[in-house]
Amino acid sequence: MKKLLLHKVVYKTARIFIMPYIKCRFRFQFEKVLEKNKPYMVLANHTSAWDPIFVGMSFPDHMYYVASEHIFRKGFLSKLLNIFLAPIMRVKARTEMRTAMCILKTLKSGCNVCMFPEGSSSWNGETAKITPSTAKLVKHSGATLITYRLEGSYLSLPRWAKTIRRGKMRGYPVHKYNSEELLKMTEEEVELTINKDLYVNAYTNNEKEPVMYHGKGLAENLETALYVCPSCGGLTTLKSKGDLIECTCGLSLRYNTYGFFESMTSEKAPFKTILEWDKWQRNHIEKKGEYYRSLPINMPIISDVEQYLYQFEAGGSTKLIGSGTLSLFSDRLVLEDSLTGNNKTFQLCQITDMALIQQTLMSFTVGGKDYYEIKSNHPRSGLKYLMLCNCLTELRIML
Repeated sequence: MKKLLLHKVVYKTARIFIMPYIKCRFRFQFEKVLEKNKPYMVLANHTSAWDPIFVGMSFPDHMYYVASEHIFRKGFLSKLLNIFLAPIMRVKARTEMRTAMCILKTLKSGCNVCMFPEGSSSWNGETAKITPSTAKLVKHSGATLITYRLEGSYLSLPRWAKTIRRGKMRGYPVHKYNSEELLKMTEEEVELTINKDLYVNAYTNNEKEPVMYHGKGLAENLETALYVCPSCGGLTTLKSKGDLIECTCGLSLRYNTYGFFESMTSEKAPFKTILEWDKWQRNHIEKKGEYYRSLPINMPIISDVEQYLYQFEAGGSTKLIGSGTLSLFSDRLVLEDSLTGNNKTFQLCQITDMALIQQTLMSFTVGGKDYYEIKSNHPRSGLKYLMLCNCLTELRIML
């Protein structure tokens, strides 16, 4: 009871001090939600690491947030978060049963819960579909469901970006469903309903009501999201600088303040949006799957230098076990250790799950029991590794 009281005080105090900054910094407009039927569960679309703050602006009542496990490994900051906010841990690339049980237990105690069911913030500006297990959890939770939509947040805080952009954002509840309504619906109907309520296409919205998003280095780090050149098909040939993304083949595109591409040459831009480009590159990788699988086993498909391999230890901490060049082959993932000269090799057939955390951090599970992370100290696409591994072998990926 004392902990709950502390969490409520911290939540309400944080809202009072943070609200003026958020409204000014992001031009954020929101609708206040005063829901009498408690406990309730809030599901919102996910576009940035700031989303829990944006959603919290609309809800004066205290909520417990479901958060990715990486925030629990930030030393002293994680201890403070756990003491004062006690988020519910959700581990990517592992089973989510434990998370579901924690959510149900929290709701049963009478506390509200907020979750971003996509699991990851959007790479391309379009809301991803939720999993059937989320719909099942919602249906049988016994709680009121409130669906909540964030608009403009992707263009303000793209997951791939190096900088924040100032434009316009909006947050508002879409629908409310009481437990009786949810019980009358099938799990498939709940799933379809949630997907419809949370769906946002950042580019369609900005074409209807154009808003400029100003900032510095608008295209910088865009190569973490876009990894296949549409002109030459290169997998590691794209580089960003300022508001430009360019390829060694001569492709040069400007990312403008509306979030659209403009060609810097006489040729027309191959894509107008990141969403169009991302859908094309994912399809391109899938179509070339047979080619990648047929490559000689000593020929790397992609490689990146200055990569750092960590292994999870008991208690949730990680230990650096190697650094050097990371290479993906048709049958394995290899880190050529520049310090010891000993390669760390992981057969793809033994990797069951791969996930991408924040912008470049990759995590994966080997044999269902050993967990690893790969960090990079420079912009590097983790998406290309997940997409290629997904077409080379059967595994679960979370972006």
